[in-house]
Amino acid sequence: MKKIATLLILLNLSTFAQAEAIAQSGTPARLEAINGKQIKVFLQSLEDGNLTFAPFKSTKSMTVSVDKISSLEFYPKYDAEACEAAFNQGDYTAVLGILDPLLEPFAAYMPIENNLQSAFVMQMKAQFSLGENLKVQKSADLLLATQLDSGLAIQGQVYKALSALAEGDIPAAETLSDELENAAAKLYLQACIQRSQGQFKGAMDSVVSIISEYGNEVEWLGPSELLSAHLYLDLAMTNSALNTARQVKNIYAGTHISADAGALYEQLKPVD
Repeated sequence: MKKIATLLILLNLSTFAQAEAIAQSGTPARLEAINGKQIKVFLQSLEDGNLTFAPFKSTKSMTVSVDKISSLEFYPKYDAEACEAAFNQGDYTAVLGILDPLLEPFAAYMPIENNLQSAFVMQMKAQFSLGENLKVQKSADLLLATQLDSGLAIQGQVYKALSALAEGDIPAAETLSDELENAAAKLYLQACIQRSQGQFKGAMDSVVSIISEYGNEVEWLGPSELLSAHLYLDLAMTNSALNTARQVKNIYAGTHISADAGALYEQLKPVD
């Protein structure tokens, strides 16, 4: 009887441990509420503006509105500096090799402020640079759902429009452009749309407006100046394209804009 009782106890403990393990499945994170309270949690889902999670060492799930949450902190293990260096060198394949598997379990939670949002934007830009437009659309939609950082939403809106342009969907890009509230980003997107329509001079006028009127908008100044190099090439002004690419390469040294400008410069420079 003692052996049977002991066996039953062990079975019950095993069952309890399994149930606890199942309840604790999910994405580990530190959650900070708007009142400043922090707790360790296992995230389970984010749907319709509600976050479901299980507190650490709890068998019960909770669901709260995201407007009650200040931020999330994740604990990924990767070399962030090496990843950023690869991005700034224009090695987008290497960037995605790192970030695609790393960010997969965290992507659904990007609408809530967290410590991986900048890496997520980097991933989206790398996806766009490599022509992965459907992935860009999905990433952009998650950024468009952000509530605590309008800058992220603007990035999502612009890149969703750019990926639509890359797929030949000009009306979708125009709709997104009309909805933009940031003037510099709106002008940049307008220039990209004009270029896709073959309106190269009009696109150049839009770029000139950005440079002259929004010189402090660093986020859109660099891409605009790089776009001007491509527009010179569209206008068959190869020397101007070459010189502009070299200037952008030097001005934005150490950034992915410089890397992209450098690639264009190498493409255009005369062969010795």
